Amino acid sequence: MTILVVTDIHRAPSPEICLTAELGKTQPVRYLHLADLCNRPDLSGEALHTHLFLDEGLAQVTAALIPFSNKDTLAIGYSTGGTALWQAVQQGMQLARLICVSSTRLRDEGPIDTPHHVIFGQDDPGRPGQDWLDQVPQSYDLIPDAGHAFYTEPQSHAYAQGRRAFDRALA
Repeated sequence: MTILVVTDIHRAPSPEICLTAELGKTQPVRYLHLADLCNRPDLSGEALHTHLFLDEGLAQVTAALIPFSNKDTLAIGYSTGGTALWQAVQQGMQLARLICVSSTRLRDEGPIDTPHHVIFGQDDPGRPGQDWLDQVPQSYDLIPDAGHAFYTEPQSHAYAQGRRAFDRALA
């Protein structure tokens, strides 16, 4: 199995703290960055966020992801990276499984058929509401006492809980 990681607007998390770090010791991992996928490597943070959501950059990212389609690929997307992967699946990208972490914009998306799991910090103000969680994803975890970027804090209790949620999603 190949692992595909799409990072957030800050190029986080780094490979060392990615939830796939342990898997990466035995399986190939490919890291993709949103800025590179939309041909704007000069952008990051809020400037990239603006480009993605107001200037059609997310459509470019989604189109760029489709060639990575592979039924033997586990994809994990962080924040907007997860939203881009979800939209790519809606447009025909084939994956073995998709895991989205803190992908709050999924609140505007409908269901997909690809096996998937979503993980959110319970204290993330942008996370989808309970109705969406009950109706759209196949499965989900809410990490108690965790905000949006818990996946960037490897020493935190929330990160450890997110890691366990990720492991359960793979089982």
